[in-house]
Amino acid sequence: MIINCQNLAEKIKEKAVEDAHGEKLVLHAILAGDDEASIVYAKSKIKVLRELGFEGKIDRVSSEEEMLKKIEELNARDDVHGIMVEFPLPKGYDAIKVRSAISPLKDVDGMNPVNYGYLLMGDEIMTPNTPRAVIKILESITELKGKDVVIINRTPVVGKPLAMMLLNRHATPTVCHSKTKNLKEKTKNADIVVVAVGHANFLTADMVRDDTIVIDVGINVVDGKLRGDADFEEIEKKAKITPVPGGVGAVTTACMVENLVKAAKLQGII
Repeated sequence: MIINCQNLAEKIKEKAVEDAHGEKLVLHAILAGDDEASIVYAKSKIKVLRELGFEGKIDRVSSEEEMLKKIEELNARDDVHGIMVEFPLPKGYDAIKVRSAISPLKDVDGMNPVNYGYLLMGDEIMTPNTPRAVIKILESITELKGKDVVIINRTPVVGKPLAMMLLNRHATPTVCHSKTKNLKEKTKNADIVVVAVGHANFLTADMVRDDTIVIDVGINVVDGKLRGDADFEEIEKKAKITPVPGGVGAVTTACMVENLVKAAKLQGII
């Protein structure tokens, strides 16, 4: 069974626009380096924002110093309501320093250590968009309380915050990674499997039981086509699964819009 994420994404965006009460909110995406995927992703975010009546701008920088100065400038501007830095950063940049520089009130990525700390304490003021998208997808189709969830990712962008958000909802997360032993045994016993490893067809049908929910966060290019981390065609025959493209990514973008509106509320704009 394919999980319909597009309808959910549209509902989230519609609610965000409604909550903005006509304010033309502005988000700035800061880009360093020439990572093609980051450039394409930043442009796609701006396109979505403009389609919804908001505004988005891309700022290109050539050094960490210039990036930090740009963040300082945007923090101080009343006409800028959200700030995002596109990752991965070029070699030599200090990711924690960059994330810490963004005002927690304008932190649309939810990655400033202050907002991260709130999440750890159970208060989801501004949370990272991808794990929140996963939560929204799951909550749209199931009750999370008591569920056993295997997350195959331990990064600070997906696996760690997702585990905290699942705990907040009384689920039981198991965080797995490249050093995990007996991974198949763990996934076979899970009610929900979230995979984000950047490897096409990593999660195979024999790794999940019937009626498992599979959330595929991966994005890979195989023979010129986008593929996730799960063997979609085989798993779809026995379990519920999100598609790639049109799955978690669509909801993640919607969550970015939602976070922009939250940021504006925190700043007293709305």
